[in-house]
Amino acid sequence: MTVPRKPTDSELAGILPHVRYEIEQCFVLPKHHEHDWHLKESVFLAILLHARVLLAFFESTDRRQDDVLCSDFGFPSSPIFISPSDRKRFNKDIAHLTYSRLRHTPETKPWPVGEILRPLLDRSVSFVHYIVSHPPKGADEPELSNWRVLLQLFNANKQVAPRC
Repeated sequence: MTVPRKPTDSELAGILPHVRYEIEQCFVLPKHHEHDWHLKESVFLAILLHARVLLAFFESTDRRQDDVLCSDFGFPSSPIFISPSDRKRFNKDIAHLTYSRLRHTPETKPWPVGEILRPLLDRSVSFVHYIVSHPPKGADEPELSNWRVLLQLFNANKQVAPRC
């Protein structure tokens, strides 16, 4: 088995917009018509898919193939607390059609988006602050400016999406 190599400075600078994209797609709620059930469901599903990507980014300590890890940037990987039931739901219900969905009642069917996203938001804000303070070598100024704007956005509004 080949041990994955450490990313180069050029790769870290190049992947930076992609990492920012995942964070923005998870936490910057697009304008949408809240009374359109299908649109609201699509918005929250997209948020949760990006959240799942970010969980792996922040928690993984072992790289599979060419996965990008937060530790590549010098930011420590560590578990994010999400309740076991929410984590099971996150892993089983979001992108899999399983019989375990039958466990839900009308009361438990809505996604607990806020409960899932709050600890991930805290870690994401810390990471954004870290990147602004410790940019990867070779990162260009327009991209770093985008990270500073994202940090300002987080500092101005720390609301997380409600249940859907």
